[in-house]
Amino acid sequence: MEKKKRYYSIIVVTFNNIGGLERTLDSIRRLNYDQKEVIVIDGGSTDGTQALIEKNVALIDVAVSEKDSGIYNAMNKGIARATGDYIVFMNAGDEFAHANVLSTVNNYATDLILGGDIYGGTQRLPKTVMTLYDILSIGICHQAVYYRREVLQRYGFDESYKIIADLKSVVEPLAKDHVTIASIVEPLAVCESGGLSKQRWKDILSEKRRMLEEVIDPFYREDYLRFAYINNSMLDDFIVLSHFHSVFPMLRLLTKIVRLLNRKFKHIPL
Repeated sequence: MEKKKRYYSIIVVTFNNIGGLERTLDSIRRLNYDQKEVIVIDGGSTDGTQALIEKNVALIDVAVSEKDSGIYNAMNKGIARATGDYIVFMNAGDEFAHANVLSTVNNYATDLILGGDIYGGTQRLPKTVMTLYDILSIGICHQAVYYRREVLQRYGFDESYKIIADLKSVVEPLAKDHVTIASIVEPLAVCESGGLSKQRWKDILSEKRRMLEEVIDPFYREDYLRFAYINNSMLDDFIVLSHFHSVFPMLRLLTKIVRLLNRKFKHIPL
């Protein structure tokens, strides 16, 4: 019997990135899966984005163009308009890894489905089985996360977080409701590099620690912190050193060593 094809909501968030939006829409057009809707949430662009949206009216089911208070506010606007069984988010400029992505995802039926991505030319894959510790350590790529719509309707994206609300949107339902989760060990998305979360390490540390306090049961929180202690104690020094160009060669060497240790022992810093 043929597997029932679920309905997917693809929410594209954009602001003054007409070239990136065009690439993302072209990627969606190449998908060989017809049970989908495309929702574009534009933050009030002034670069011709509206004309591009009008040009793609046959592909785009819902389009909103208005000022927002940030990317997570825009993503929440998309959730409010989504009707699919599952929801996935793409930033303008991101692309689906291949035409069969939705067909691949359709083979899984858990509350959260995590896939791999290609970020700045580097492939990043989840583990075959992703635990809460793995998600906290490795992180997620929201362009490769498929949420059952009811999960997002309950939790959404916490807009008081400016950088890791997407990570919290996975960690919180898993920690509080023990939602089911599946892992697809292959790239589902190709993402542009240079995102905000790669530039503000101190803010990331602060938000991750806050999330641990707010979301994670103390028993598991202390266990996670115990495993991550070595990297946590070193990261602040890396941040300070990164402001001095003369130490970049040393930083590169240290980074390679830390990455090697991370792969071997899974000690990813908070």
